[in-house]
Amino acid sequence: MSMMTSWKVSLVVGFVLGSVLASAVWNRNPGPSQDEYELLQHKNAQLEEKRQMLQESFEALEAQKALELEQAFTQLEQKQAELVQQKADFEKQLAQLKQQQKKLSVTKKKLDTKVVELKTTAEKQQVVLTHSKELYQQQLLLQKQVAQAKVDVSSAKRVAKDFKQACDEFKSGTSWNWVSQADCDKYEAKLKAVSDEEAQLTALEVELEQLNEKIEISLPKN
Repeated sequence: MSMMTSWKVSLVVGFVLGSVLASAVWNRNPGPSQDEYELLQHKNAQLEEKRQMLQESFEALEAQKALELEQAFTQLEQKQAELVQQKADFEKQLAQLKQQQKKLSVTKKKLDTKVVELKTTAEKQQVVLTHSKELYQQQLLLQKQVAQAKVDVSSAKRVAKDFKQACDEFKSGTSWNWVSQADCDKYEAKLKAVSDEEAQLTALEVELEQLNEKIEISLPKN
């Protein structure tokens, strides 16, 4: 704007200086003829017309530049407002990302803990699975031994019962001649055999119960 104003002032000053010089020349000479005077007037009119055109062009240019400058300032203000909004949006998104990152970190820690728990459970399950065949074989064997021990106890009790009758007859004095103290001795031996078989059965049943508890071990739940 200042450069345009200086150019306008220079143009006016130049025109004034030209008029002064023309006056000086006019005063030094006796005076122009009528034709020369008319020619000078015509040139002066042409110069005035050009000056007027230049002034109008300058003013139009000045107005256009002022409008362009105002538009540029408006656009600049809009860009600044957009930058402020973008900055606010970016800060909001950054805060959301930080919050999400914090949640993801907590979730990751929980998942890591869960993985450790699952790994521990899997290891315990693997131990049971590894020994399950052997344990079930032992269980089957013990079940057979317990069943056989029960048969042996029943058999021993029947045999002892037979000898008990003979021994009772011997002790009462009403027995036949072939019943003797030996029958009572045999009865005592059979009673001991019953006791031994029952002890064996009890031991097998305890062992089977302990094995069943081992097989039915409760694994950690998820």
